[in-house]
Amino acid sequence: MGVDPLRQAHPDGLRLQEAIDTEYRTARREGTWARAQPQMLERWRTALRAWTLAAEAALGADQAARGRFRSAPAAAGTQPGESADWLEVRNALAGKLAVLGAILEEGKGAAGGRGGATPPRSVWRKR
Repeated sequence: MGVDPLRQAHPDGLRLQEAIDTEYRTARREGTWARAQPQMLERWRTALRAWTLAAEAALGADQAARGRFRSAPAAAGTQPGESADWLEVRNALAGKLAVLGAILEEGKGAAGGRGGATPPRSVWRKR
């Protein structure tokens, strides 16, 4: 039994967000941001597109959820002195993560609160 792709999309997005933040902060600290910025941004945008496509595929045939995810507004967050390019990618990812989290929470409630947390008891087990 595999992991539900929709439930896996959210932690994958969080890991992507952490990787982007870590790489950006390291580049700023080491003073390599100006030189490496174009390559880093392209890598981040490519990773964001790949994650977005995987999350949309995991949403499957639920057109309403896919529409909400696609039209997720970027999270509002500006930080003085930070790169506008980094904020653009980071806030776009944060907005999509927020919508995906809301979709997952709604799905958990619709499943009667179980949300797939524990599998049903096997009929072959002793009671």
